Amino acid sequence: MAPTLTSSDSTLHDPRRYLALAQRHYENFPVGSWLLPPAARLHLRRIYAFARTADDLADEQRDAAALAAFRDGFLRHVRGEAADVPLFVDLVASMRERRLDEALFTDLLDAFAQDLEQNRYDEPGLFDYCSRSADPVGRLVLRVCGYRDAELDALSDRVCTALQLLNHLQDLGSDLRERDRIYFPQEDLERFSVGEAQLLAPSADANVRALVRHWAARIGAEFAAGWPIVHGVRGRLRWELRAILRGAAAVLRRIRAVDHDVLGASTKLGKAARVRTVLGGLCLRGAPAFGGGEQ
Repeated sequence: MAPTLTSSDSTLHDPRRYLALAQRHYENFPVGSWLLPPAARLHLRRIYAFARTADDLADEQRDAAALAAFRDGFLRHVRGEAADVPLFVDLVASMRERRLDEALFTDLLDAFAQDLEQNRYDEPGLFDYCSRSADPVGRLVLRVCGYRDAELDALSDRVCTALQLLNHLQDLGSDLRERDRIYFPQEDLERFSVGEAQLLAPSADANVRALVRHWAARIGAEFAAGWPIVHGVRGRLRWELRAILRGAAAVLRRIRAVDHDVLGASTKLGKAARVRTVLGGLCLRGAPAFGGGEQ
């Protein structure tokens, strides 16, 4: 079990504990910002703490046994067989209050476990992975905010898969260097004549830039296709989704601005840029330019 989940940690029931966890990790697209109502934020921060802790067990600690114990502990709390881990107690309360499917959580855990076993992908495998590592989060956001609609789920899946792919694109070099992991399809690496040595270089050569340009265009097209979800929800969730999608468009602009050199230039959004995306979510109703289509 992760050390942050011991029953002696009385602060885990405190909503500030979940906010602190979120603030310790850089995220382009944090879930549960102040744009949402306080009740929704609390549920989503519990979900975030669950996902972040499990992801850290896989990515940072590389500990399959601890991840399996985390899963077992979660399921025992869901079944009512345990009530000794505050995070799980709180999360189960959110699951019951908002009628959240257990499968959405176990799909996330399956994806984190897969990260410990698989480090290369073809295209069908990549999208299958994203369907479990990213799409459940969007569906949980919709459920927390009161939406159970197949059309919204489908739009959310497109947005969430695109967000996952965009993070992978930003981390193209560090994923290989730090975790021996390449998410983008091996057939595309062959198509653009990109070898692993090129991905370990301090800057991207022309072939790597072509690969990045191709995937940035595909990702942008997915965001554009998912944008109608903004019009399918109401109130403050609409602000949140507009802000997330404007953040995604800003990252794509950054990638284009550095001529697709995601190896040698930072494409992370700074604090000022993230504030602008939030303000855009509040004030700007139209879709941003995602730059979809091959360039």
